[in-house]
Amino acid sequence: MRVRNKTIPFRVTEKELEAIDKKATKARLSRTDYLIAAATGKEITLVEDLKPLLSELRRIGNNLNQLTKLANMGKIDEVYLGEVKDTLGKIYVELYRLARSKGSDGEWQSS
Repeated sequence: MRVRNKTIPFRVTEKELEAIDKKATKARLSRTDYLIAAATGKEITLVEDLKPLLSELRRIGNNLNQLTKLANMGKIDEVYLGEVKDTLGKIYVELYRLARSKGSDGEWQSS
C-alpha cells in the first residue's frame, strides 16, 4: 500500500480545475489519482459506448444457454451458429477499433 505523505500545492484557474475534475470523473479516478497518473506518464484510458456491445454479448450468451439446454434435453440435434460467429467477429472488430482509437491525450475517443 502506497502512502502519500507529500503535498504539492499549485494554482489553476477555475476553468482548468473544471477540466481536470471533468477528466478525473470521466476516468473514474479521484483528482489526485488522475493528476498523478497524468504527471507520471501513466496511460489514462477510457472506454465509452460499450453498452451496445455488452448487450449483444449478453444476448448471444442467453441464446447459447437456451440452445445448450435444448440440446441436453434432446429436443435439438444440430444448430447453425454461423450468425453467432459473424456477430462475435463484428464485436471483436469493434473492440479492437476501440482499443486502437486512443487520442493524443491518452483518452479513448468515443464514437
